[in-house]
Amino acid sequence: MQIRIVTILMLFIGLLAGGSVATAEQYELTFSNGSSWRGDDGAMVDVVFNEQGIEQSITGVIKKIDGRPGFQIVFIRGQIAGREATKGIFAPDIVSMKATGGTNASTKSTADATTSGSKKSDPGKPGGTASKPATTTMGDDGYLKSSKPGVFFMPWEGPVGIEARHDEIQAIIAEADKYGPGQIIVLQINSPGGLVIEGDKIHETLKDVKQRHRVVAWIKEAISAAAFTSLHCDEIYFMKVGAMGSAVMFAGQTAISGGELEAWLKKFSEVADIGGRDPIIARCMVTRTAMASYDKDEDTGKVTIYPDMQGEFNLSDDQNVLTLNVDNAMDCGYADGIADTTDELAVLLDLPEWHEVNDSGRKIHERWQRNVKQCRARIPRLQAELQRNPEKAITLLKELLGWYNRCYPVLVYEMNLPPDPDPIRRQIEELRRQRALQRN
Repeated sequence: MQIRIVTILMLFIGLLAGGSVATAEQYELTFSNGSSWRGDDGAMVDVVFNEQGIEQSITGVIKKIDGRPGFQIVFIRGQIAGREATKGIFAPDIVSMKATGGTNASTKSTADATTSGSKKSDPGKPGGTASKPATTTMGDDGYLKSSKPGVFFMPWEGPVGIEARHDEIQAIIAEADKYGPGQIIVLQINSPGGLVIEGDKIHETLKDVKQRHRVVAWIKEAISAAAFTSLHCDEIYFMKVGAMGSAVMFAGQTAISGGELEAWLKKFSEVADIGGRDPIIARCMVTRTAMASYDKDEDTGKVTIYPDMQGEFNLSDDQNVLTLNVDNAMDCGYADGIADTTDELAVLLDLPEWHEVNDSGRKIHERWQRNVKQCRARIPRLQAELQRNPEKAITLLKELLGWYNRCYPVLVYEMNLPPDPDPIRRQIEELRRQRALQRN
């Protein structure tokens, strides 16, 4: 079930009555990490919260808390981007909320958030575990130092632009940057492709990060925009079931052609070159009009790739768009190795063992995946509540606005809501005006 803005607006045509949502004098919130907060309106608090997968903070006064338990919106008046404003934050996005002193509020913790010493499942071998993070200290150069070599590992899964986003890649890069140049960033890619506009952002970010870090793609499935992402990386390792390619770009339901296709082919060739791979093969992932074959020297293993069928080994004819599997990717030199487990990958990366410097990448991934899951579950129920309880329209529409801030890609690209939520804001103001007239 999908919400359309027109449905929401028509629901309230002629609506002139309805009570405002009552505000309790004291609140108690429980957060996803097990901590909780209890206090009143006017409490001064420090809040750490996630917004679009990025951790942020604000200090200010609680103005009010709206919504039903589990989906409350906390409105805080404080400094935002250098100016005073009111920020609405979804309670499920709050990591911690603590009194700053001088207010009737308290914070308690009933469970620790994910700790640095917790066990982590091996992403390539169910039931396995990765080693505990090493000791971290601050170096004289101002960068953090890990006591043993390791990686910054992050799963990157789902449709590109919705579940697999540029934002999460940027977040794991920022974490690696804290430890100085020369870190190893491993993206475990499992994606059927997605939005080209997301690929454009990824393109610029990965071009930049490769100047200071070693970026590795570990592929289970990398189709279309995910193949585009993988080709940027310094190294590409396949799982035994791995696949990469089929990057045909569509305008609506039709594959692009003409100048648009040439521009996409040029960009794909550039990306292959950035990753140190022959662009001839990359072009075959974009259009069936391109071809590729190759010869391989039996003694040296050197591969010579041709843009036609003159080579001994046919890779892609002019009838099909290329999707590489683990065998032909290895044979033609597009894959650097095969690893089904983190231990196997550690060997290929020349590490003494698989060690994650910290679990930030897993947290970044899990946080956004949880966001997406909650959004998909909540929005249909929110529509039903709007239809059943028009007297709660303002609170429910404000929650919908909060979801725009919290999970924009799911609303717009998957549920087909308009990209601009301004009609919802105008409807809220109109309902407030009507209620004020009714009270007078």
